[in-house]
Amino acid sequence: MAFDLGEMMEQLKSSMNGGGSKSRGAGANGKSVVYDTAIVGYGPAGGVMATLLAEKHGLKVCIIDPNLEKRWIPNYGVWVEEWESLDRDLQIGLGDCLDRKWEVTDSFFGGSHGTPADERCRIDRPYARVSRDKMQANLKSRLSAAGVTKIAGKVDAKTMEHSAEGTSVCLEDGQKIDCRLLVDCSGHYSELVERVGDHNPGVQIAYGAEVEVKDGHAPYDENAMLFMDYRTDYVDKATLSPEDAQGLDDIPTFLYAMPMGAAPNGQRRIFFEETSLVARPPIEFDLCKERLYRRLEHHGIEVTKVMDEELCYIPMGGAMPSLTQRVVAFGGASGLVHAATGYMHVRMLAAAGPVSRAIAAELKKGGPGTSEAAARRAYQALWPSKAKLQRDFHVFGGEFLMAQKAPMLRGFFNGFFKLPLPLWAGFLSGYPNLPHNELHQDWQSRFKFGFQFFLKLAPAVQFQLALAGALSGWKYGLIRAVTPLAESEDAKDLLFDAEVEGIRAAAAVAAEADSAKAIAAGKGGPVAASDGSERKTKERELVA
Repeated sequence: MAFDLGEMMEQLKSSMNGGGSKSRGAGANGKSVVYDTAIVGYGPAGGVMATLLAEKHGLKVCIIDPNLEKRWIPNYGVWVEEWESLDRDLQIGLGDCLDRKWEVTDSFFGGSHGTPADERCRIDRPYARVSRDKMQANLKSRLSAAGVTKIAGKVDAKTMEHSAEGTSVCLEDGQKIDCRLLVDCSGHYSELVERVGDHNPGVQIAYGAEVEVKDGHAPYDENAMLFMDYRTDYVDKATLSPEDAQGLDDIPTFLYAMPMGAAPNGQRRIFFEETSLVARPPIEFDLCKERLYRRLEHHGIEVTKVMDEELCYIPMGGAMPSLTQRVVAFGGASGLVHAATGYMHVRMLAAAGPVSRAIAAELKKGGPGTSEAAARRAYQALWPSKAKLQRDFHVFGGEFLMAQKAPMLRGFFNGFFKLPLPLWAGFLSGYPNLPHNELHQDWQSRFKFGFQFFLKLAPAVQFQLALAGALSGWKYGLIRAVTPLAESEDAKDLLFDAEVEGIRAAAAVAAEADSAKAIAAGKGGPVAASDGSERKTKERELVA
């Protein structure tokens, strides 16, 4: 009998690594290829998830994207404390992926509520910029070493089908990919992920430019990262039309800046970004760009060269993915963006470890119901009740911030950063496994945080916040997040193991029924072996 020794050895290797399920994607010889997990989307989220599943857990993984070699666009800023914590947890080389660090960050919230316009809020907490190129190159190398298959193509969402064994999708060119579990990392507007309720997020918009400047960027400190400058005194309102003057307050934006040191020609290199924190509908990129250059002109900062431009569009809040669906949403598709700040990169990384471990553990068990159980375990790891309740708290915060004018936002953040660092840092991280998040993970802690924060605010801001809580606190989940009502949500997690075992038990009964029908129909036995028994049968055949 003819046989392909290379293919057989590959199947044995995959089986021993816990990956031995069948897939009908085309291999190099036109033969079937085995994929435990197919990941749609090769951005940071897809790259990290594929790396963890293949490198750390030995699964057979493919990653699908129409632009596999495209350079990643966004610049990511991170708190060094959080990044180092994630580096220790994930062990995938994150520590080598930073561009530059600053020991302090500065913000300016003056010009309202009695705060002088030139008052600086300095935070002694190191901040850093992630090198998108280093991170992309690092993950590319790891994916190659772990044997991840890269497939250039776009998934046709209409072709997605689920079965007891897994999920199949077709690419637009007709190629079919079968897997035990489909993980969608295609971004905020995924066509594969089902959501619960109306999806109407606020949106963070920013125009950024990395530039060379003549004579530095005074009055800002060259050795500090500029976190927020919410002042509007960079424009003389007397020179504007009444409509434009009102727009400065009604459509608030802030400046964010990263001094990057000297360029080869001796001039200073700086990344500037003018940002609308969150708005519905989003503001125009052109308005952010216009305001950025107005600020620079006001401060006498002369741009001599624009090296790179960035348009940032981040949906915040909105509907959650259905946590009972078979497609596992991850990254932007999963609602992980912090609904009050727009941060997602570290939250994605904090979720990646638990989610990848949950997927691998369930897939390696094999047996009937594995695919559905793996999806449910992944969502439980992604959105345990404590994380969902924190998200409710953030959604209320995002809705409040969206409704405020510039003077109120200056007062809000001026009070926020007067809190003890662990309190505000825990809110900004807002997700399990990140530093200081333990101060926000139960309703009592969130209530205490809210009370202390309220006392730091100017009276006018206190009034607006109290009014918003009274009028929309129930609608946006605030009441549930900061009262004993949260305990009923927490209690649901205690039932989760029984739920997953129920999924597996029901699948086993269905498999037995199918087997009995096949025997009764004279087909001589079961129509399909379970993943686990199929793997053992292959191993016995190969050994023989």
